[in-house]
Amino acid sequence: MCQIFIVRHLNLHAGIYSQRLSFLQKTEQTGSDQGFDTGKCICFFRECESQGSGMFWIRILLLVCFMETGSFIQTVAAQNERVEDKTVTQPVPFHSMSLSGLDNVFQIDRQFYSGSGPHEEQSFQALKKLGIKTIVSVDGTTPDLEQARKAGMKYIHIPIGYDGVSEHAGLAFARVARDLKGPVYIHCHHGKHRGPTAAAVVGLCRGSLDQKSALQFLAQAGTSKDYSGLWKDVKRFQVPDSKTILPELVESAKVPPMVAAMAQISHDFEMSDKLQQNKPGDHRERLRVLVLLREELRETARKYSDDYDEMFKQWLKESEQQVKVLEVAVQQGNQQMFTAGMKNLKSQCKRCHQAYRD
Repeated sequence: MCQIFIVRHLNLHAGIYSQRLSFLQKTEQTGSDQGFDTGKCICFFRECESQGSGMFWIRILLLVCFMETGSFIQTVAAQNERVEDKTVTQPVPFHSMSLSGLDNVFQIDRQFYSGSGPHEEQSFQALKKLGIKTIVSVDGTTPDLEQARKAGMKYIHIPIGYDGVSEHAGLAFARVARDLKGPVYIHCHHGKHRGPTAAAVVGLCRGSLDQKSALQFLAQAGTSKDYSGLWKDVKRFQVPDSKTILPELVESAKVPPMVAAMAQISHDFEMSDKLQQNKPGDHRERLRVLVLLREELRETARKYSDDYDEMFKQWLKESEQQVKVLEVAVQQGNQQMFTAGMKNLKSQCKRCHQAYRD
């Protein structure tokens, strides 16, 4: 039975054997096959021929099985390699995620994230736990370098406005995409407008986002259509070619004094709002933050408003007076008065932003 099986198998594959032998002879001459030791294989054939037909056919069958198995393994390995390569280059769809102390966090691809700015140790530790190596801030405030270093991270500062992405900033984002080894976290203040815009540009440069998905990301992140410049610059952004000189990245960029002052005012305003929601009974802390807010508004008008018109100066003064109303509401424990006052102050800020910032 064994001999019959061997004969049938060899008859079935006779053509293959002759082709294999011919292939091995050619390969020995060219050295093109890296899968087998072709010289040894040919010697094996010739040795079999010299030892008689019985041993010859058995050894031939074993050799063919070995060769076909090796070919199969190589084929599977090549297929696996192609699948692995496809997995590496295939973009990961952006998605939202939850991190302690941070808002509006999204993962753009395997190495880049976007969200709100970290302000407390809790948020920096959350980024550390995520594996973040570099934080990129596009906000006007000076980055908290000390907290970042304490958590084992470094900062890159590329401030942008709500009006759009400047040419310099766009090139800086291209360098972020090219040079920074992840994971990287990009943030503005709230994580809704400027941060997602910067992340979208970086995604375009990395190839993990195309124009369509970049705009979809802005929509999902909550980027307001009121900031038309941000949307326009993402839509029109062209990835610089390899010959373009990209700017150096710095950990703390110089920003105009008015931009820095407004960033601090925004921070104090939001802190007051959070205290009212989370610690309404802590009157002392709430008053402390309101005093800081009022002082910021007054000093901004005094130091940095000379280049602005009279309406701007008047609006700053009105906002300062509105903060005083909030202080009285906290002192009296009048929650209704405080809520109405905050609503008025928010309206004043929005009016000013639309006229002078957006």
